[in-house]
Amino acid sequence: MTTTRSGGDHTAAHGCPAQYARLHEPVPVSGRDALWDQLRQEHGPVAPVEIEPGVRVWLLLGYQENLSVLQNPHLFTRDTRRWREVVEGRMDLSRPTFSWRPNALYADGAEHTRLRSPIVDALGKVDMAATDRTVRRIAEELVDSFIADGRADLVSEYAVHLPVLVVNSLYGLPDSYGHMLGDITRIVFDQDAERGEEGVARMHQYFSGLVNRKRNRPGPDLVSWMLQHPIGLSDNEVAHQAALINNASHMPTTHLIGNTVWTLLTDPRIRTAHTDARLSVQSLLDHVMWSNTPFQTLLGRIALQDIRIGGAQIRSGDAVLLGFAPAHRDPSVQREEDKDTGVAGGSRAHLMFGAGPHACPARELARMIAATGVTVLHERLAGLQLDVAPEQLRWHQSPFVRGLRELPVQFVPAAPRGPQKTAAAEPRTREVAVPGPDEPEDLLGKLMGWWRGLRG
Repeated sequence: MTTTRSGGDHTAAHGCPAQYARLHEPVPVSGRDALWDQLRQEHGPVAPVEIEPGVRVWLLLGYQENLSVLQNPHLFTRDTRRWREVVEGRMDLSRPTFSWRPNALYADGAEHTRLRSPIVDALGKVDMAATDRTVRRIAEELVDSFIADGRADLVSEYAVHLPVLVVNSLYGLPDSYGHMLGDITRIVFDQDAERGEEGVARMHQYFSGLVNRKRNRPGPDLVSWMLQHPIGLSDNEVAHQAALINNASHMPTTHLIGNTVWTLLTDPRIRTAHTDARLSVQSLLDHVMWSNTPFQTLLGRIALQDIRIGGAQIRSGDAVLLGFAPAHRDPSVQREEDKDTGVAGGSRAHLMFGAGPHACPARELARMIAATGVTVLHERLAGLQLDVAPEQLRWHQSPFVRGLRELPVQFVPAAPRGPQKTAAAEPRTREVAVPGPDEPEDLLGKLMGWWRGLRG
């Protein structure tokens, strides 16, 4: 539950509170890109906005303004507990969008280094070649689960499963646990507050159980490596860092895959360039992360002192909303499109993975998952096309993410390549794997029982 005051005392660059753009309202027919441009015209590179009724923050519209805030942690903290609305008791941090957790994402300085180092070092031990084979194996099995039908929803049956199954494999667990983790993650970010609270509790149970299992039975996996790190994180701290890896990678990578496939299906010039090998999958991903980034905005920083940015007077304790999508539309960083491919130059300067001390340490892993995920679809689904008119597709209404609720497609039916009823093929078969006789009935096992009951 979030509580706010009805007023608000931001000092807007221009006039009265009525000028606050309400990002919590439904997306206008023209889309939010037009809103970003309108706000830039009215306010310059920084604009006052509402992200919930009465909850007012500063939205960074300029590319350089976003980059400056990301690269200056001595001026802006990631610790949302220092937000004036929280300090003065007008807002709590129970919702995932505004939450605080004891992980590297919300820490600064020495504490950030202490929590982040085990993550970075563990990721550095990942065999990327072997992981690439795992990504392809999972992607192939997911495609096998629907390829004979000639129709599928590439969000609910593919893109939403691939990232979490890969991360789950890096935790050293069978695919069935990855499907469970994916369901729990979606519950956490559900619009239903009551379900969201249950999801948070189940998420804590998953990662507490995971750490407990790896403490007793270590292996060559991310959690075991973090537990063994010389910094000596507590079990609870390792659980929160492992949860961070999942939460930071799951839905952004899901929407990166979905938005990339949508681009291929709706932009003939880009699709032709990609099919003809004139546009690599990596360049395609950069184009999508620049022009249709899954991260639109991010409630990311709290001012540590009074400061003036882009004509806006920001006070100590004010919240700053990072604006990745608006920044990519900043006229000062626009590039001309390549006449051959339709892709603008300089797209790799996108901000999706952040910058500065909090830059995403798993960016190469995320790129690998998305690239392989898109490539497998391109290779396997002949005649791939939308199953509805483009204007009928439904996008998420959140001001924070840009992604499709579903992506219905049709293609030429074909025979599956691998064995049927595999764990990764579960979205279509609906069969739930259970812990085998060699697996303990520990906290994770009990959670598996709850999940089986949830799915009926």
